[in-house]
Amino acid sequence: MVNEYYMPKRKQKKKSAVRLLFFLFLLVLIIALVIYGFKQYLVINSLQSDLDSLNERIRQVEQENKRLQEEFDQIYKENIELLEENYKLRSSTIIYHGNRNTNKVAITIDDGAGEELLSRTLNYLRAHNVKATLFPMGSWVDLKPEIWRRAVEEGHELGNHTYSHAFLTTISEERIREELNRWQQSVDEALGYQYKTLYFRPPGMDGFTSTQSSRTKRFQEIIAEKGMVPILWDVELVYALRNDVATPARITEHVLTNARGGSIVLLHFTPNDIAALPHILEGLRKRGLEPCSLSELLLAEFKAS
Repeated sequence: MVNEYYMPKRKQKKKSAVRLLFFLFLLVLIIALVIYGFKQYLVINSLQSDLDSLNERIRQVEQENKRLQEEFDQIYKENIELLEENYKLRSSTIIYHGNRNTNKVAITIDDGAGEELLSRTLNYLRAHNVKATLFPMGSWVDLKPEIWRRAVEEGHELGNHTYSHAFLTTISEERIREELNRWQQSVDEALGYQYKTLYFRPPGMDGFTSTQSSRTKRFQEIIAEKGMVPILWDVELVYALRNDVATPARITEHVLTNARGGSIVLLHFTPNDIAALPHILEGLRKRGLEPCSLSELLLAEFKAS
């Protein structure tokens, strides 16, 4: 009887304990969900704040891009105008010499030669710490690309002298453009990149003498299309010494007698001209003149003007 009397109460206590545990479990679960939800709320708020900040940044970037585009359009317009002005200037300019108020004298050397003479020329220039402007024919560049690559690496400039030393008055305008383009292609291939030159020297001055002025204007326009200006000279040897024996000593004497501030000296890759080169460089400096490249001379003119 005693056992029967107590049994139902024990079952009730067990049920109450289960309910309590279940309730506690639910409570813990609810609390956990509330905490999780609150954390998610904080995360969402943080993300929303980041998103708002990002949107604001995007808006600022768009405004900045708009401003930069307006500036670019303005600069582009100005560049077009400058290019037009520059073209007009190039198409009406022939350079015979630089500013006479400077002590600089440009050393320019035309055509091409064998590897030994070319290397000797570069060695002389390096020994005297002089940068020169070289006007090789494109066909010579094709023969010894490594020499011309060395010349540029050592700081010398290259100018367009046509591919085959073609006289401009003897060929068509289409052929002139082809000669200029082939020279550019040869130099680009030799150097491994697109080389920009500002200078063109007409072979034999053909098309640029006073008796050929009617055709000169058109030649200048074609050269200007390629971004170049014709470079002539005021000290040369071929014509000046045509009735003389052009020994290295006579060449040196002639250059030193006639060169002055702003001069552009024309030499060629010939044995006698190159043999005279170190004596010319030394002699110019003794006279207070500084041998240099065309760019150095023309920049000196720009600074002095």
